[in-house]
Amino acid sequence: MRTTILMFFISVIIGVAFGFFGAVSMFAVNHWDVSLEFNRNDFVDKPVAIKNTTDSKVKVYIENKVYDFGVKDVKEKGTHDFEIKNVGSGILTLRVDRTTCTCTGIDLNRQRLAAGETAIATVRYDAERATTGRYEQGGIIVTNDPQTPEIPLSIRGIFTSPVVVSSPVILLPSVSATEKQTAKVRIYGFEKEPLKLEPPVWTDKTHFDLKFEQSELNDDDKNNSLFKHAISVCEGTLTITPFGMPVGTFQERFNIKTSYVSESSIEIFARGQIYGAGITLAGQGFDRTTGIMSIETIRSGEKIVRDISIQFTGTNLQNAEIKVKEVRPKWLKTNVTKGGVETAVRRFFTLSIEIPPDAPQCNYTTPDDDKAALVILETGMTNSPTIKIPIRFAIEK
Repeated sequence: MRTTILMFFISVIIGVAFGFFGAVSMFAVNHWDVSLEFNRNDFVDKPVAIKNTTDSKVKVYIENKVYDFGVKDVKEKGTHDFEIKNVGSGILTLRVDRTTCTCTGIDLNRQRLAAGETAIATVRYDAERATTGRYEQGGIIVTNDPQTPEIPLSIRGIFTSPVVVSSPVILLPSVSATEKQTAKVRIYGFEKEPLKLEPPVWTDKTHFDLKFEQSELNDDDKNNSLFKHAISVCEGTLTITPFGMPVGTFQERFNIKTSYVSESSIEIFARGQIYGAGITLAGQGFDRTTGIMSIETIRSGEKIVRDISIQFTGTNLQNAEIKVKEVRPKWLKTNVTKGGVETAVRRFFTLSIEIPPDAPQCNYTTPDDDKAALVILETGMTNSPTIKIPIRFAIEK
């Protein structure tokens, strides 16, 4: 009996040993191919795009995907509810994917719909940062319906304010120093009561005048998607008398009080450029259309010099002379030299503008003339006694 038990244990030990060495031999000959079980790209911490699993049993139904608010005050917030129904037999899943801008949001009251159930998608629009005129915003809802994987929802309309100006900036790009010029501006009222305006208030009464009178919608207004909804209209006539004004850019601000409590006052700007008879300016960075000298942003410690050539043509040039009248900021350096071959009907000057290396950090890129860097020159000419040159530049570290 003992002999039989001993032989059994010896057989087991021999079998285990053969099995072990066989496994080792097989591993040495045939390495395991783990690529069938593990993908190196499927790391746990790698972001994976979420995909909806489509279901042929679900079917989306939505009657309208676009809603028009019509005319809406620019300060109001708008919402609209879209109904989305599952007319299939499976479970419909919904998910908000994206919107057209941060001013728009979509809220879903349900994300899973059984057969016959309905969800409400509320599209929100915050118009606080909007401007008057047409708008259209919206977003996308993703579904598991293979026939309708995405539902685009859209809201649109026309934003307006109680008072809208046809052109808040009246542009007069080319005004002769010796001729009057006029321009029209229209102001529209959108409240029930007719809009009335008090006389405008402005600074330069010598060279500018602005008068308003009641008007009616004209054909252009009736064809405009916004203006055609106005209740009343006031039309203004701006007159500029440039005699004695500096050659170069100009800007005038008009403050106007209205009869509406919701928008009791508005501002209108007149901007443009005066051209002197027989005076021509040119140079690197000088825009003859706007009359502005533009210099790129520079580093502290750099020295920049720009030249503007000034040419006088015509008769009676014996008094033509360039002298610096004003410089802003005061640390800008200027120098005027005569140049070119002078004749009885032609005279040349060069204005050098230098930003010195010890200039402080600053930003003079504003379009506001009151805050811009500029150089004002005296010409000695009766019709165009001064030249104003705004300068746009910035100095960084």
